[in-house]
Amino acid sequence: MKERLTITLDNELLKKVDSTIDGVNIRNRSHAIERLLSAVLEQNSPKKAVILAGGNTINTKQQSGVPKPMLMVKERPILEYVIKELKRNDITDILISIGKGGDKITRYFGDGTIFGVKINYIKEDSPKGTANATDLAKGLVGTSPFFVINGDNIFKINLQEMYRQHITTKAEVTIALYPTDITTGFGVTKLDGFKVTSFLEKPTDEKGKLISAGVYIFNQSIFNTIEREKSSHITLEKNIFPKLASSGDLYGYAFSSPWYPLDSKNIQESLKLLEKVADSLVKF
Repeated sequence: MKERLTITLDNELLKKVDSTIDGVNIRNRSHAIERLLSAVLEQNSPKKAVILAGGNTINTKQQSGVPKPMLMVKERPILEYVIKELKRNDITDILISIGKGGDKITRYFGDGTIFGVKINYIKEDSPKGTANATDLAKGLVGTSPFFVINGDNIFKINLQEMYRQHITTKAEVTIALYPTDITTGFGVTKLDGFKVTSFLEKPTDEKGKLISAGVYIFNQSIFNTIEREKSSHITLEKNIFPKLASSGDLYGYAFSSPWYPLDSKNIQESLKLLEKVADSLVKF
């Protein structure tokens, strides 16, 4: 469905628009404006996301030997809420990093068709850290910036806006930051404008700071950064982000919309909270 609009353009700009009309690929002035707008908007729109869903499996009273992202909330795995949030933001090309217990993920989600997305998988034979898991996506995420998202959080973030900020600031890496007084167990940052000036993973004495929400945008240069730090076990939070902050290459996107992480030290309480809020965050 299309809608007729009336717009006013500068004469010189209109000449440039008209110069793209060839009568075949671009039929007329209206078609030319539509194509040019689409090209610009597409450039500033995210296309791909990697979900980190590997790591060790865990046990609860109801479930045993499952990856954390497959813990059930209202009879749906947490990972499904993550995928639904990506789809709500028009991100439908998804790569899921899996490890032990990954067969439970592949059986449930398949190729993503029934969820309205396209899903492919990469597998770690053993947990080697979030940076090594991200590195497995090299060559599989195109050439544009891409999202990397922890698969065990339920959230509602304007990912399109976060992406536009990433492009506008010409950042190498942008991380979503959530304000809270409870920082234990999270990466704590300090922000100057959009630039992250320090990143400290899981400190014990920091309060009232912006913490990493486990949602990141990476340029392709992240693979070179990981390669320079390469070892048998390397994480984004402990090995990559602090160094990027020190070099001025880490940016933050602060948000205050709902975000609920799964607390590994208090699984049952976390799941109870997620049960209460899940329906308000993602509409199925």
